[in-house]
Amino acid sequence: MSDTQTLLVAPERAREELSNQLDNTGLKLTEAQSATAAITMLSKGEFDCVVSTYTLPGDDGLSLFKAVRAIDEQTPFVLYADVEKRIANEAFRLGVDRFVSRNGERSVTCLIEEIMDLASPVAALPKQQDVSDRTPRPSDIVRAINESPVGISICDPSLPDYPLVYVNDAWVEITGYSREEALGRNPRILQGPETDPDTIGTLRTAVEKEQSVSVEMRNYRRDGTPFWNELTMAPIHDQNGDVFLYVGFQDDVTSRKDAEQLAEERAKKLTEEKQALRRILSRVNGLVNEITRILVEEQRRPLITQQICEEIVDTKGYVASWFGSVQVPGDTLELEAKVGFPQQTASSLPLENVPAVVQTAVDSGELQLCAGANLDATELTPVSMDARRLVVVPITCGEKQYGILGIYGDGVESLDRREQQLFRSIGSMIATRLRAIDTMEILTTDTVIEVEIAVRDETFPLTAIASALDAEVEYIGMTSDNGGDELFLKTSSEVPVADVSSLPFVEDVREIIGNESGYTFAVSVSSTAPFTDLADYGALVTDASAGSGHGRLVIELPPEYEVRSILELLDSQYEQVELRSRHERESRSRSDHELAAGVEQRLTDRQRTAIEAAHMNGYFEWPRPTDGAAIAETMGITRQTFHQHLREAQRKLVDTYVEHSSGDPQRRETPPQKI
Repeated sequence: MSDTQTLLVAPERAREELSNQLDNTGLKLTEAQSATAAITMLSKGEFDCVVSTYTLPGDDGLSLFKAVRAIDEQTPFVLYADVEKRIANEAFRLGVDRFVSRNGERSVTCLIEEIMDLASPVAALPKQQDVSDRTPRPSDIVRAINESPVGISICDPSLPDYPLVYVNDAWVEITGYSREEALGRNPRILQGPETDPDTIGTLRTAVEKEQSVSVEMRNYRRDGTPFWNELTMAPIHDQNGDVFLYVGFQDDVTSRKDAEQLAEERAKKLTEEKQALRRILSRVNGLVNEITRILVEEQRRPLITQQICEEIVDTKGYVASWFGSVQVPGDTLELEAKVGFPQQTASSLPLENVPAVVQTAVDSGELQLCAGANLDATELTPVSMDARRLVVVPITCGEKQYGILGIYGDGVESLDRREQQLFRSIGSMIATRLRAIDTMEILTTDTVIEVEIAVRDETFPLTAIASALDAEVEYIGMTSDNGGDELFLKTSSEVPVADVSSLPFVEDVREIIGNESGYTFAVSVSSTAPFTDLADYGALVTDASAGSGHGRLVIELPPEYEVRSILELLDSQYEQVELRSRHERESRSRSDHELAAGVEQRLTDRQRTAIEAAHMNGYFEWPRPTDGAAIAETMGITRQTFHQHLREAQRKLVDTYVEHSSGDPQRRETPPQKI
């Protein structure tokens, strides 16, 4: 580096800062404080590199570059300037060898690296070969231009309208115009409706000033297909300095431009999405928290639905809300809660008078949106509530629908797809809570409806298993967990495992207990229908059995439940379903149910599954037919985790029994724990 002569052109303060650091690299510096002084030094001596700041006394670095190139076309020129897009673009357009940004601690290091790269001694270059006898012939040059992968065209400015007088093969391929069509016409034949007028003006100005220019512009092929054309146009001068040709270099950069546009659109969309999410979260975060609190604290459905509607209307952006359900025979919407409504609004509305999305939501179980006016409805329309949109959310858990929630939004962007997704989640939360309340009602009600139903269908799981066994089977219970679903059954004869395993819905069979009183076995199944489906409808299966070709279910329902919905469910799954009996009777001991309800409230899902699995696998029998490890495996958990869940469930069961039997539920209250 000691032989590298560098001319540094900068104002006094910047020159002092740079020279101190550049001197340490071994560069031989000559300093100039103005463009005029720099030109004088260049005319008197030779330099390996010129480094200039953009700001100079009474001038700028780009003007200096033009002056340098007027007297010296070879010496590398480095512009050292603050980051500014306009300056950088102009520097590259003029042909500055390097542009180094003053943007941090590494700026000077980058500057030194660029100087070293540009001003490397000639001796460091590879050995030069003698090619004096290898000068291409004119025909070789013409062939190279013709077959170049870059489109090349030549215009003759001596003719009117500067027509094309030459185009190479790549130009023909890019544009779709044949030579016969292109020659004799101005290149503006490539322009079209989306060609930027400002870019055309830039080209025109360059021609008028006889300057080179590079642009990217929207052009059109012969068949009308648009493409992005990266065009560089330069004047060719004759011996007298007059322009006698214009040469153009064209490259189809459509793929790159499309990728850039796609990236910009994605970035813009992502930014808009983030802003929208922040806006929604800041507005509805309190709503979600309040609804969660209501679902945890309240025990009665009317209080839950009314308070949820009130919280929705108290949130900015929502002007009204209702909660209702479609009543038998399916032609009336009963509103059990409504907020933001005119006082005269009835609570019972014919479905034909409300927006069709209400019925669609009920039938499909999917959220529905209604915007603006609804000419077919007279009640519950967005317009009648001075709102822009109505969203109807079915409150569904499993197969059972617990009602429908309506929300009215008054903003231009209210209830968009993000908020709709939010209310889908809120609907699931509400449905889960209402299902839990229904379960508690079944457990604590004074009277129940007991229904006996006959099912004659070989696909009924108990019937299929009985046929495989050629014996009667009795349903004991069912467990569901991450490890899978199992039906626990009892029969009078030994279980032929292979015959049962061959059934299409059976994944595994294992015997639990076998003695003179019968055989208990577990069947891992791919589907727990109809037992989970019945539970979703709030039905409690108290007894079930089957023989070859026939099955029997005994179900308990709260008095207000419709038996017809249960029959319709089973009819949709099996060929012959018959209601054998239906009668109302006193529930089993209310005291027992209250005890069961207390346990139900305290157990987590995993604890409940653990104690059920232990019971059904005979874990509490002696001698034990199975151990904790085997049960844990069926649940898909470790033996230690199973015993932890089981111990906690047993503790809660004993706590509840002691509190219940003492008559003082508050005396030993134990808060629920999640394990």
